[in-house]
Amino acid sequence: MERIRLAALAGAGAIAIAAATGAYAAPLTSTDANIYSTPADLASARGADMRQTVDAALAAHGKDRATAGSLVELSKFVDSNGITHIRYEQRINKLRVYGGYAKAAFDKDGGLMQLIERVAPAGGYKAKPGITDAEALAIAIEANFKGTAAPSAAGRTGNVANFARTPFFVSGPTVERVILADGVLSEGFLVETWSASDNKLYNTLVDGVGRIVSNELRTANDSYNVFTVDPNTTPQTVITGPGTGNAQSPSGWLGTGAQRSIAINGNNVSAYLDRDSSNTADAGGVTVSNASFVSAANLTQAPTTTQNQAVAVQNLFYLSNVIHDRLYTHGFTEAAGNFQINNFGKGGFGNDPVNAEAQDGSGTNNANFSTPSDGSRPRMQMFLWTAPTPDRDGDVDSDIVWHEYGHGLTWRMIGSMSGNVSGAIGEGMSDVLAIVVNNEDRVGEYSTQDPDGIRSVRYSLHQDTIGDFLASRGVHRNGEIIAATLWDMWKDYEAAGLSSNTLLDDVVGGMNFIPAAPNYFHMRDGFLAQAPSSRDCLIWGAFAARGMGLGGSMNSTGSSITESFSVPSECGGPPPAGPRLTNFTGFGTLTSTTAWRATVTATVDNGAGVAQSGVVVSITTNVGASGSCTTGTSGTCSAALSNISRASTSSVTFTVTALNGNTSASGVPRSVIVNRP
Repeated sequence: MERIRLAALAGAGAIAIAAATGAYAAPLTSTDANIYSTPADLASARGADMRQTVDAALAAHGKDRATAGSLVELSKFVDSNGITHIRYEQRINKLRVYGGYAKAAFDKDGGLMQLIERVAPAGGYKAKPGITDAEALAIAIEANFKGTAAPSAAGRTGNVANFARTPFFVSGPTVERVILADGVLSEGFLVETWSASDNKLYNTLVDGVGRIVSNELRTANDSYNVFTVDPNTTPQTVITGPGTGNAQSPSGWLGTGAQRSIAINGNNVSAYLDRDSSNTADAGGVTVSNASFVSAANLTQAPTTTQNQAVAVQNLFYLSNVIHDRLYTHGFTEAAGNFQINNFGKGGFGNDPVNAEAQDGSGTNNANFSTPSDGSRPRMQMFLWTAPTPDRDGDVDSDIVWHEYGHGLTWRMIGSMSGNVSGAIGEGMSDVLAIVVNNEDRVGEYSTQDPDGIRSVRYSLHQDTIGDFLASRGVHRNGEIIAATLWDMWKDYEAAGLSSNTLLDDVVGGMNFIPAAPNYFHMRDGFLAQAPSSRDCLIWGAFAARGMGLGGSMNSTGSSITESFSVPSECGGPPPAGPRLTNFTGFGTLTSTTAWRATVTATVDNGAGVAQSGVVVSITTNVGASGSCTTGTSGTCSAALSNISRASTSSVTFTVTALNGNTSASGVPRSVIVNRP
């Protein structure tokens, strides 16, 4: 790796950075994760074991030993392709660093294929909070449920303060002490509150002085328009379950306790009638002691008849278990964070089956799915759909159940599926499950009584590209872009003689390679990382056709999008037009009691993933310094700015402005902020 020192202009080390009164930096979750997957990125990743290899890769990209050592392994599993996936979370002083994580993938020979990381430097001042757990809870409740009284304290479990459950909440609120990383390290609070009546699950991040840093709604709501059509009766068929167990559900679907026609419990799901909106099983029904839930539907009558309510619960229980088992075969297992009471010693946290509420009385023409962290029960609320008599029941519409369960899949396997971009992807990926499994280009046509379904147009006729993304359109409309892309991809797989199981292997397994809070291009890259090279062009073709081809990009808010309809040369595209800037990172180190040094590293390839040497990388800074470095055989080079005043300069922004003098080179311009250690 070649290194050249930036020559700081006179006075550059004396630049002061002023913040507005009351302002604070964004949490670590607002920072894009670093993704290292090219040979140049991983050239220095060598170690005696997988952990040492990860540490070596982090060191090669500017992370010191303390930072690498702060990563704690959460789970480790081997997928059907022999790839080992390891997940880490960052902890400092035994506290979780909010948003700090890493995901590593190793091939069958133990070689590091990909490393995704978003970690904070482990050094620096750790400010203690100036407020209590109870005060942080009160702040979050006032923000999300104004006027609601905060419950009393109910003990402590490690770093988590527990509070009493009141009728307002599904479960008692919790307040976890965490580390906030926003240039410096300080202690703050992650507050979880979950309302009973409207199923709103909030994770509220409160800093040490009582300011709300972020507020994440983890409930996915789906709203559908109602069209008046004739009833469409679907014949029922008696299907045999797995009995005492199968590979995906080793203890079977049914639990050992008493079962009722309107409350069926098992290891993967508890399905029950909730007409009174109590978030618990309604009273009534009949005892089922022979494991035979065979109530026949009468769709000419209202869904709320005793007969049809039993049908709703048994159908929801059946579908939820089918989805659990199908997704399990494609990689949504215990170690990946799936939903089970007993994880059978296979990793992850148990005691989190889906609470599936049939005919929930708190709404109509809707459904939702709230996904807490692994080890806590998610909740699915299914509603009736109002129309000319009789109404329709979403519990017997597999599109809606697949869609809702899909939110749980993406929240657990990817994470942070909220906001304009990631929230839209979550909606679209939920549709993908329904349209691929049912091999239908429409969603929700039964419940809505619209033959074309609920979306703006059937997916086989959809014309949107990524350039049509607009935040003002909403997450459902923008989600249609990724769903239409994967519908095209599914049809291409099918034409190539591949099954939906193969597609779902690539889609679900690909989620292991996708960073939290993803954009559309991250989804493409994750699927490419999972699929064998023989299927790469099928993926590239579908994404490129909708503007997400080679060289395209978008930012985390969707406000900046570069469309590309190009595919790589091996898929029929033009030869690589490198050089291309693929990564730009930086870190700060103390050099004396009064000064510090900022170091940045650029990674360049030839446009097709091969490291390119001899490329002159031009770099400027916001403090007036500028210079360049030249890449070595690994495709990397570094530059440093020294003698920066600790007293007056808390950060320096470095920007790559050109490669070999070309200001329009791929990946340019690109900036990184290096914070004072």
